[in-house]
Amino acid sequence: MNSQYAPSYCQAVGTPYEQGVQQGQSLRDAIRRNLTSVHHKLEQEKVDMQVYQEFVGRNLRFFKEQRPEMYEELQGIAKGSELPLEDILLLNIPAYFLCESFRHITQECSMLCVRGKATADGNTYIIKNRDMGMPLEQALVHHSFPDGLEILEVGGAGILTYPAVGINSYGLAVTTTGFWTEKDPTRIDRVEEADIFLNVRVLLTSCKTAAEAVEFCRTAPRMNGLNVIAADPKEAYVIEMTADEIYVEKDEGTGVLYRTNHVVSDQLSHFNPPEEQYPSTHKRYDRIGEMVAERYGSLRFQDLYRIMSDHTYEPNCICRHPHEGVPATTVSSTLCVVEDFELWTTLCNPCLALPHTQIEHPHKG
Repeated sequence: MNSQYAPSYCQAVGTPYEQGVQQGQSLRDAIRRNLTSVHHKLEQEKVDMQVYQEFVGRNLRFFKEQRPEMYEELQGIAKGSELPLEDILLLNIPAYFLCESFRHITQECSMLCVRGKATADGNTYIIKNRDMGMPLEQALVHHSFPDGLEILEVGGAGILTYPAVGINSYGLAVTTTGFWTEKDPTRIDRVEEADIFLNVRVLLTSCKTAAEAVEFCRTAPRMNGLNVIAADPKEAYVIEMTADEIYVEKDEGTGVLYRTNHVVSDQLSHFNPPEEQYPSTHKRYDRIGEMVAERYGSLRFQDLYRIMSDHTYEPNCICRHPHEGVPATTVSSTLCVVEDFELWTTLCNPCLALPHTQIEHPHKG
């Protein structure tokens, strides 16, 4: 996100439509800039817009039938932002990520969960760097629904369907990273029966625990692979998914789960592209492991942001900045403190938002 724009926050209360109107009004300028970015990407990719719109329309039929409350919220966003509903739908049915020259090299997110004996206080923390190849401005939204459910989420302004991170008032936190490989092509044939990506918002509105989130992932039809971390105060899981297969790893006491953009399990690792083709994901994964090991047992809030601000192995580093051939940059770095029902975010590179220094050898008198 361009640093000239102030970070965005919205408190959204009431029915889905009312919440949409509030978001549209509060985030109007950022939504418009995000729409411009998507249009520019489609023009850059020389996409046949008639074919593209037909694809979006087919997925929209699924969306209206299976996500009616979210569809109402999108209608509200259109009203509040004073934009055509078609534009809001274009943002929220993200077929633009399926452009081949775009999806495999520019989505480079990193996520980490630490809990229990890995941390200084025993609390559960989930942190994610969202790295994107086009400038989609992010926003923090606090949703309060009529039934009492509350959700905190960070995602693209005006975009409900693929938030970066979220936590609900039951204490369930969820985040994801992409898994990009030609060995697991997008199941275009499922366009009328599945979300383009796992819809984290649906998880947060329908699940109360991490175990329920795992079962949702097992049964929900999907078009793409994805890595997922789901945690509550009692349990935490990492889930690796292709379009058709799933691997689930439960934290059995080490208190550490993390992923970048490849799969780690023996069950699914044959889907990974060659490491030399995509070194970034492996370098970032290895560096997270190194930094967690250095502070294991005493990991704190600032350690997690220090990890997500790291530039070791640059240009294949955790805190992403554009470099030749790969325009990905970190657009948000978001931390959930599960037991405290808190969410913290930078909405840009953490190294820029949270500069820090320290005295290496303090005088102790």
